[in-house]
Amino acid sequence: QMQFGMTKAQKPIGWFFGEMWNILASLVYPGLSNIEGDAVIAETALTNSGRGRTADFLNYYRVAFDNGDFRRWDQWRLGSQRRYAPDHYALGYLTIGGFRYMHDCPQFMKEGYELSARRPYNLAAFYTTTKKLTGKKFEAAFQEVSRTMHGIWKAEADARAPFIPMEPVTEDPRLYADYKGLTFLGDGLYSIKSGHETSPVLVRIGEDGKEKVISRFAYQTSRLKASEVQGRLYWSETLTDERWSLKSDSKIRYFEVGKKGKKSLTSSRHSRPDRESLLYNPALSPSGGMMATVEYRVDGSSSLTAVDPVGGDIRWSVKGPSGVQLIETAWIGDDVLVTGITDEGYGIYRYSGGRWSVVLEPQPVMVKDFQTYGDEIMFTSDRTGVNEMYQLDPASGIVRQRTSLRYGASDFQYSSDGKYLLYSSQTLGGMRIFRTPVDSLLDRTVDFSQLHKYPIAEKVTQQEKEYAVSKGAGEPLSVNISEPKRYRKVPHMIGLHSWAPVYVNVDRIMN
Repeated sequence: QMQFGMTKAQKPIGWFFGEMWNILASLVYPGLSNIEGDAVIAETALTNSGRGRTADFLNYYRVAFDNGDFRRWDQWRLGSQRRYAPDHYALGYLTIGGFRYMHDCPQFMKEGYELSARRPYNLAAFYTTTKKLTGKKFEAAFQEVSRTMHGIWKAEADARAPFIPMEPVTEDPRLYADYKGLTFLGDGLYSIKSGHETSPVLVRIGEDGKEKVISRFAYQTSRLKASEVQGRLYWSETLTDERWSLKSDSKIRYFEVGKKGKKSLTSSRHSRPDRESLLYNPALSPSGGMMATVEYRVDGSSSLTAVDPVGGDIRWSVKGPSGVQLIETAWIGDDVLVTGITDEGYGIYRYSGGRWSVVLEPQPVMVKDFQTYGDEIMFTSDRTGVNEMYQLDPASGIVRQRTSLRYGASDFQYSSDGKYLLYSSQTLGGMRIFRTPVDSLLDRTVDFSQLHKYPIAEKVTQQEKEYAVSKGAGEPLSVNISEPKRYRKVPHMIGLHSWAPVYVNVDRIMN
């Protein structure tokens, strides 16, 4: 009914279409969400990572259940302007993964698919499958999963306690809103705000918590990086093509305090025919005279590339270590430290004196919000099951955990006067900004190889291994991949590649 706004005069016809929509959605959406949830289960069960092994993926459900928000399944799926709901990937994983965890039914989706194929007239095939394998109706089975996960998450939180004190910086929004990408420039706190009331905007937040909108912002950007020397905020921005996703582009952009609007430091790759590559994740050197970026090339490799922060010219470039996809950059003196992802997970690497070395061995956990703090590196990781802030001494390799929060946090940033640590933490109303006095932080040395175990992820992994053994699965088969062939538009002009023989720009229609 949210989809069909209606006046009193339109109520009868609006009510009719609203009810038809609700009936159709209640039958079709479980199948769609379950399909996407099953895909997340596959990536989680068959690898050491996947979204099911990350803290962010189900964190909103953790907050909601703690606050007594046990909605019906279709309310989570359809969402509303009043109450936020995660996407269907998270809901599908919680639902199907929860069923498999609670009732040990690893073939849930297989049976659902086969029933749909045998009885195409049964539009509620997954409801039928749920009843058969769990002994409960779909909604009752989902509520059982919700209550069970709430109990598990509460026990995990109690084991992590005590928590550091939190003081809110921003007010509780009227409608859902996230504050991300925190950074200080001068005496101002800047953040990227987005939510139900606004598309992304760059805001400046005063000491009294009041905010001023600086500029509209893009949806896909890196974290804001401040340069006191230049008086600028820098970031990388993904430019999506209106039609072809593989033609996406990127630019390094900046905002200069005291001036209006945003400007581009680097040009698009299409205007640089000699360099078909994308630049991301800038970080300024301590002197402000050099900018480190990660450059992604069309051959799949990545490089550490230095850029002039004033003119945008490329100064030098070096390929990353073998088997490592570089991600975020930070400077300590003349050395550049970079996060990278490998088959083993996220690690931290140093480029110094023309050579690469390993600072933190890769682990299957998230490492993000990478930045310099004095002679140390600070970053966010979910090794405990929620996002916490860590500091790393590159010289000794010692990692210290500085925060302990019930729901974790991200975008950590020390205040300009060094008295507070600010961060964004999940609430029912969005990712709000909080702060904690520095003298209330932890200083706990940790073993970064000790990782949290996610209950659903561990269960579905065990089930997949047992199923593989039961089927006599041996070593992975080698796959021969043919040579690529050039795609030509003319022979394919007649083929219909979508439900409609026209191109529709959905983003513009939604706007």
